[in-house]
Amino acid sequence: MSYRWAILFFGILAYGTSQFARLNFNGIQKYIAADLNLDRGELGVLASVFFWSYALFQMPWGIASDKFGSRTVVGLGILLTAATMAGFATGQTEGSLLFWRAAAGIAGAAAYVSLTGSIARWFPDKDRSFSQATLGGVGGALGEGMAFSLLPVLAVYFASGWRQGMHMIAGAIAIMGVLCIVFLKSAPAGQQATTRHPFEWKLLGDIQLWCYAFIYSGFVVGIRSTQTWMAVYATDVYISKYGFALNQAVVAGGFLAFIAYSVIGRAMGCPLAGKISDMFARRGISRTAVLIGWLIFAIVMLQILSTGVSVIWALGIVIALLGMSVNLFALVPAAISETYGSQRTASVSSFANMMGQFSGATALAVSGYVGISMNTTPGNALGEYRGIWLSGMVGMAIMAILGVASYVAFRTGWVVRPRPVPAIGEEASL
Repeated sequence: MSYRWAILFFGILAYGTSQFARLNFNGIQKYIAADLNLDRGELGVLASVFFWSYALFQMPWGIASDKFGSRTVVGLGILLTAATMAGFATGQTEGSLLFWRAAAGIAGAAAYVSLTGSIARWFPDKDRSFSQATLGGVGGALGEGMAFSLLPVLAVYFASGWRQGMHMIAGAIAIMGVLCIVFLKSAPAGQQATTRHPFEWKLLGDIQLWCYAFIYSGFVVGIRSTQTWMAVYATDVYISKYGFALNQAVVAGGFLAFIAYSVIGRAMGCPLAGKISDMFARRGISRTAVLIGWLIFAIVMLQILSTGVSVIWALGIVIALLGMSVNLFALVPAAISETYGSQRTASVSSFANMMGQFSGATALAVSGYVGISMNTTPGNALGEYRGIWLSGMVGMAIMAILGVASYVAFRTGWVVRPRPVPAIGEEASL
């Protein structure tokens, strides 16, 4: 079982590649916008098209992982991700970039839900939340770092533009795919890694499953509203408030987002929150109640950001707190594995993730247009972000209300829950 740390390490690498796939142009979107003459509305659509295909392929990949094993599914997904990154770097029109973004969504959907099942099988109950939060937190930070900081640095200082920089990272992703195929294992020796019944459609009548899906969706809406726009917001702060030149501001904005949002907030804050969640669970406090608390905290942070925070040290604090709180979607698979069993974690999580990605993609697609419409001062670049932050906050609040209502419904017994057929080799703890 000591090999579980190697599983977590390579899982982090694998999820990092998926995370980069969805954010591959965030840190360099000013260059892409200038290259293809795109406005913020078109950039929002370009960002969101990934998540539509990503959402559609959550359940096929998740079910395949629980039926055939996570190592094969994860390795194939990463190699396909590398190919789509190389294709995106060759795009010469908005249409071609949209195509490659959609293809990247299909490939990127293979990694995370498959890994949640593998992690659930390798780690004991006492580390259930910590292991999942570390996978989502550190792996997400790795991918964000490549998008927010590494890719802009490569594009500005070491490559002949954003296209060559993206080709370099596509090569690195392909290497990660080979490593994951070699070193990942679907389950410990002697433990069954697959099940013939990964997802039962009658679970759609289970109010607790919908509670997890609503909570997951709230976190993902928050992520799409912050992750996509955070680095470019910081870039515009440096330009408008501190007088930085474009290249200098792009690098500085990406670095601030990487350090505050990804490293401090996500890579450090999420595992800590996972440890706290495990501690609460040992004391009989529901993991779902803790998740709802974090979701409400994230809504409050987004409200603070919508006031127009532009002092760098204050912006860094808010970004770090958001990086931690909105990325605690990773605690949802921990609750799912506790409820439905580790052999179903990938497929059941894939349903919650699918719903979350559809919600997040919709919020992202409209966020740029909402920002433009709510800017009362034409030419004020920072003014457009207020609408972006507020639209994300409203979406999170709607999902939080639905999640709380579902939680109350199954905790009080208002709704009778169906009991799924136990997975082979284990009983679902309903």
